[in-house]
Amino acid sequence: MGAIQAGVYRRGDFFEASGKPASQQTFRDYADAWLKTIVVAKSTRDSYEVALSASWNPAFGDMALGEIRFSDVKKAVAGRAAQVSGKTINNHLIVLRGVFDTAMRDELIRKNPAQGVENLKHQSPPPDPFEAHERDAILAHLAKKFDEQVSNYFILAFDTGLRPSEQIALSWPDIDWNRRKAKISKARVVGEDKGTKTSTVREVDLSDAALAALERQKTHTFMKRPDGPIFENPATGKPWHDLQVQRRRYFTPTLTALKIRHRDMYQSRHTFATLLLMGGVNPTYIAKQLGHANTGMLFKVYGTWIEGADRGAEAAKANALLGQSSTNRPRANDAL
Repeated sequence: MGAIQAGVYRRGDFFEASGKPASQQTFRDYADAWLKTIVVAKSTRDSYEVALSASWNPAFGDMALGEIRFSDVKKAVAGRAAQVSGKTINNHLIVLRGVFDTAMRDELIRKNPAQGVENLKHQSPPPDPFEAHERDAILAHLAKKFDEQVSNYFILAFDTGLRPSEQIALSWPDIDWNRRKAKISKARVVGEDKGTKTSTVREVDLSDAALAALERQKTHTFMKRPDGPIFENPATGKPWHDLQVQRRRYFTPTLTALKIRHRDMYQSRHTFATLLLMGGVNPTYIAKQLGHANTGMLFKVYGTWIEGADRGAEAAKANALLGQSSTNRPRANDAL
């Protein structure tokens, strides 16, 4: 797909490498060759390989491209629906459509057999944030039981609302001390840095607590390399590869010790958003901090907290206005 977009794609370079005529290529052979034409991050390529090996090659990997029908795809989707979530299937369908779309452009098939196969409905789990006292207890326990770098890491998580993959990719040049801001331009997934989830660069404001945590962190990593990563695994002295060690070694044991209901580390982001909403902070500001293009996503995800943020103040305002306007309304007898 990248070669096609670059204008240097030739079918023979990729899809006749097996020695078979292109028209006789199996789905598996063609899909393997298709993977070589796309330009994506390594983590994305890995996920595409999983989609093919787990969902589509077992279903029709040995079939010739031209033999695969719409009903074959529907059957494969139905079979996988009993094994994995709707979200997983929908992600895997992106790969399947990409393979067939390229095959159509190659004029190997006339129609995309995945066309018309609709995504499965699935409901994303709602936010499950921590209460303010739970957050405070978590941070206190981390500061008491573990290396200072761990405490610094989680203070920044709860006080900025960064996605965990964005936070582990932060480097010291991203911090603007004078303006009290951090530039968010990348995320780390399975040890590889790539663009943010929304493919945009944003700045987030840093609270007093976040700045204090960064000041303390300077003694650990800034002195080693002023242009290097902010956070490292204190056990290895190397940058965090992913999020598994933080969860397994620090976060989950803390929740267990405090007898706090288990939630994943991503809830630090939701905790940041909901605490600000309940405190009456402008939703537009919060959306900007989180990296949302507008408040639409904020209202969709955090509607419950937005509705409860005013603690009845907006209803009281409406009642007062309606009460004032009632003095100017005609009475029933006035209309006779």
